[in-house]
Amino acid sequence: MNPDRSMDTFSPLHWLNVVQRGSTEDWKGLYRLRRDPEVAQAVASVLPWRDPDLLPSARLWKYLLEDLHPGLDLGIELQEESTGVGV
Repeated sequence: MNPDRSMDTFSPLHWLNVVQRGSTEDWKGLYRLRRDPEVAQAVASVLPWRDPDLLPSARLWKYLLEDLHPGLDLGIELQEESTGVGV
């Protein structure tokens, strides 16, 4: 089974899966890559799609990435008032 549940090739949705449902090892791997601007932008681009029930993990990554990359102007909007499930 594909743990990313999206496709057989890598996509930014992989990072959303790690943020929302990743293991400790998955989080450690993403944390090691946190300073890479490309990874930061990829993670930032998918955080708004987070599961409404998993807002705290998305919020943690939002603040971490925005703090580490102020020059990238990531502008991550989590739409915290949105609690409806999209599917």
